[in-house]
Amino acid sequence: MLIYIIAIVALVTMGIAFKMYPIFPMMEKTTKKYNFLENYSSPSVAPNTPTCVRRSADAQALLAMFPQCNDDFNSPSEDAMNRIELKHILNKLTCIDADVANSGISGYNTLNLKYNTSHDTEPITNFIGRCLNGGTRTRDIDLIMAKYETRGNDLIAKISSFKHTDPTKAYEHFRAVIKTTYKSLITNCTITRASLDIPPGVRDPGYTVPFSIETLAPFARTMD
Repeated sequence: MLIYIIAIVALVTMGIAFKMYPIFPMMEKTTKKYNFLENYSSPSVAPNTPTCVRRSADAQALLAMFPQCNDDFNSPSEDAMNRIELKHILNKLTCIDADVANSGISGYNTLNLKYNTSHDTEPITNFIGRCLNGGTRTRDIDLIMAKYETRGNDLIAKISSFKHTDPTKAYEHFRAVIKTTYKSLITNCTITRASLDIPPGVRDPGYTVPFSIETLAPFARTMD
């Protein structure tokens, strides 16, 4: 009798297992999906296409003045390429501002932005890393921002000439974006860091000498 009961339980268990089998792969996919979408704040999940321009009204206004062309993707016109590059510059300037302002805590927006010799002095993430570690000086910032400003103004002049429009308003918007990014860099990249080796002042968290040993004489060994 016991053998029959064991056989029946085994058959029921196998039936349930075969019935539930199609659901298991779906559960696995669902688990992987939710694990993949876990939003950890690290550079590895930084957005592939940053939208930092949303933080700047002037950048958005400039992009609205020069929208992207509907040219053939394989053979775009010079005007279309100029508009694309101007959009990249605006995106880079606003992403630099975003990364420096939040110290990279929420991920580096500049991580996936491509290097372009026409307006980049160095890869942006390298510069952001040096900035946040106190490795930049005012001259470094001036050189980098000057190249962005020169190239941006050149692109605005070319696009405006092609459209036969007055570039004055566009220059104003671009100058405002440059000014905001420059101020953020100067504020966050050139601050004096605390030094634990040679404290510059009484408020610096450097070394202190206890009063109990401050006036002790040098150790001297005496011979008997």
